[in-house]
Amino acid sequence: MHITHTLESLSIKTYDDKLFTELSNMINKNFQNTISNKGRVISFYEENEMPQRKYFLKFIKKIYEKQNKDELNIQFAEYKTIKLNYMQKNTLTNVIFAKVYFEDDEVIFRLRKSNNLFFGYLLQTFKNREFKINDSKTRLNIKITSNGDCDILNSLFEKKEYLDFIVDFDKDDEKFDKFKRNFKVKKSAKFINRFSALASLLEDNFKVLDCKIDSSFDDIRQSYLDLVKIYHPDRHANKSENIKDVYRKKFEQIQNAYESLKSFFKTQENFISA
Repeated sequence: MHITHTLESLSIKTYDDKLFTELSNMINKNFQNTISNKGRVISFYEENEMPQRKYFLKFIKKIYEKQNKDELNIQFAEYKTIKLNYMQKNTLTNVIFAKVYFEDDEVIFRLRKSNNLFFGYLLQTFKNREFKINDSKTRLNIKITSNGDCDILNSLFEKKEYLDFIVDFDKDDEKFDKFKRNFKVKKSAKFINRFSALASLLEDNFKVLDCKIDSSFDDIRQSYLDLVKIYHPDRHANKSENIKDVYRKKFEQIQNAYESLKSFFKTQENFISA
């Protein structure tokens, strides 16, 4: 049995299939917030499971010290994610190639092929964050909400080995640094005080474009393009003058709202870049 510690997790690796089965059964029986796959189990921290976690870790400590004739320090391990992995001898390590992109307040992970366990791990790491997964399950968008999330990303990219697979993160370090810097500015009191008040004044423009006051510029632009197609005067040339007039006014309203918000987001961009 091999055990490693990080700030976030306690990893247990074993070549003993009987021991792995016994431990995985204990985890699945006693812990609810788990992800299981062939040869690997992850149990995420839940406060109300503290007694079971302490018992499980005490059991692990006893086995480890008996096998290795060495003391195992598991202090604070009950608060960490527990990872159990069965290591088959003479097998190649699975390597996951993940391209990483940064857009607005989102980090995007794109894989060559789907991997539910890895995406599940990311979603548990960024628990309760907004996310989107494409139909082929090869792209995951996660919305970053705090500077602490940026710290989590730093830790994520520094690690290479997760259970019995390795993740090769392909990212642009300059873009990542810019993403973190821009996010920090947008969360500053100075930025929030200035642009929250201005956004409130422009609330009617957001509504015209069927958007919320906290919508991103990409969402606003897409909504604008959709609405322009619907209300463009050329589409209603054969209708009555009254109907054409209504659609024309709506079209102009959409155009004016978009131009106002485009200027608003440009001002934000200049503020962040200053």
